[in-house]
Amino acid sequence: MNTRRVAMRMGPRRRHAWSERAAGGQPCSPQSGILLIECLIYLACLFAVLGAALAVFYQTLDFSRDLRRNADDIARVLKAGELWRTDVRSATGRIVFEEGPGGRTLRIPREGGATTYFFVTNAVLRCAAATGRCETVLPAVKECRFVSEPRQRVTAWRWDLELPSRLEAVRVHPLFTFAAVAGPEEAQP
Repeated sequence: MNTRRVAMRMGPRRRHAWSERAAGGQPCSPQSGILLIECLIYLACLFAVLGAALAVFYQTLDFSRDLRRNADDIARVLKAGELWRTDVRSATGRIVFEEGPGGRTLRIPREGGATTYFFVTNAVLRCAAATGRCETVLPAVKECRFVSEPRQRVTAWRWDLELPSRLEAVRVHPLFTFAAVAGPEEAQP
């Protein structure tokens, strides 16, 4: 009985006020369930956009990692090339190149002994007679060539390096060339 009195006091307009507000001012109808379907569509769109964004993010992360590796390789090769050029410039005698079954060897005579560069099993080693120890100057080298280039009054030396590429399809191959002229005794004809 009490429920009838409350309904009568509110009147016919107030009875459905809460449902009118929920449906945008209109009384409840079967069409108000479209909001749930719209929500599911929005969620599906959100997940599609997030999935595409994550794919682009991880691709960018891979490119960034490859760029960092390439920059490290270039810095490593430039450091080794400058060391080789310094050794060739400070040569006190005739530089000798030998190619044998063990690999390629470039012997650079210097004060206090000879410095020797070896290319063996995809690595370039530098052995200094003064210290008596060998160190790996460049690991992971695909190809290494030492070339003598006689010129008019001097003999220039060229060091060609090729690093292995980490990617299957590359636009630019990692090739490096260093050139140096030996000291004054080597330069005389």
